[in-house]
Amino acid sequence: MDYYLIRHAESTLNREHTLQGWYNAPLSTQGMRQAAALRGVLPSCVIVTSDLSRALDTAHALALPTQKVQPDARLREADVGEWSGIPKVLVQESTLWKPYQRAPHEFRFPGGESLREVQRRMIGAFEEYLQAYSQLIIVSHHLALKTLICYLQNRSLADLHQFSLPNASITRVTQVGSHFICEGVGFSL
Repeated sequence: MDYYLIRHAESTLNREHTLQGWYNAPLSTQGMRQAAALRGVLPSCVIVTSDLSRALDTAHALALPTQKVQPDARLREADVGEWSGIPKVLVQESTLWKPYQRAPHEFRFPGGESLREVQRRMIGAFEEYLQAYSQLIIVSHHLALKTLICYLQNRSLADLHQFSLPNASITRVTQVGSHFICEGVGFSL
């Protein structure tokens, strides 16, 4: 059983180094190229995607004509609350930035979600997909996917900042019994 975790391609707000959370931002020109490059690289199977436009657009761009694309709001990015739409450089000046970097597993975004809440909804969606599909592509977001990968690798959310997932990156997940092997975490074409 193989599953492919795809971080959406570059959005206009990624390009501007602005936190998005649940904001909708279109793909940048580079993002459209990244998404198109994924087409045909992945197996022809069902694609489930966040309902936010940057993920939906990525999913539709990489889908072959025969592939079904299913939106699922549980795959959304973390709701970063008051940080949504704020340039990262300004967020880094916040007194909350250091606690987020030091202890992401204990952090709640101001006016938004905790990463534990994000992880719970991602795990719930993933476990549901395990029952329904033997092969699947999941298109989601940076923090959301990182919380899921921590779970699949039996890592604490405290390890969230220990690895990166570039835009349009692929992580292959193989189920072996009750365990998961994550290969090429954050691999980019």
